[in-house]
Amino acid sequence: MPASIFSDNVREQKTPPRLPDATSPLSEKNLAFLDNLKSAYPNFSFKPGRKFLFRPPKSIFYLESNENFRLLLLHELAHALLGHFTFNRSLERLTIERDAWAKTRELCETHGVTFDESLAETELDTYRDWVHQKTLCKTCGATCLEISSESLFCPFCQKIIKRS
Repeated sequence: MPASIFSDNVREQKTPPRLPDATSPLSEKNLAFLDNLKSAYPNFSFKPGRKFLFRPPKSIFYLESNENFRLLLLHELAHALLGHFTFNRSLERLTIERDAWAKTRELCETHGVTFDESLAETELDTYRDWVHQKTLCKTCGATCLEISSESLFCPFCQKIIKRS
């Protein structure tokens, strides 16, 4: 059964955002950038939220007071443009994130935003760590092979393990 690509909170931002305050709207620069994106991509709905998130099929949420606002907003737009709605296996989720960051790089060039390779790699590391944790054998701790979205095979224990 495919999981929604964004149904769980895998990614915790490594660069903690400044907490939004009810009276702190977007800066003029970020507001202008957001207005340009709304004009360029009228099929998507851009809404303030508690984190950056693409909610299929057309909603993109953003955190207003984040120092990486434009880059992270473009990353969520990349998910939307690439049609990232679901995934079946853990490695597929990592591939989706990698592809979204590659598309983000293209969008940065198009929209005049500096791409931050370090931030992208830090964000990807959270998914790499997540995939690793999802594939550990609960009996012996070895890394298992994912044979389906519901099952792993532990080469050490020689057993098929059902995910809970």
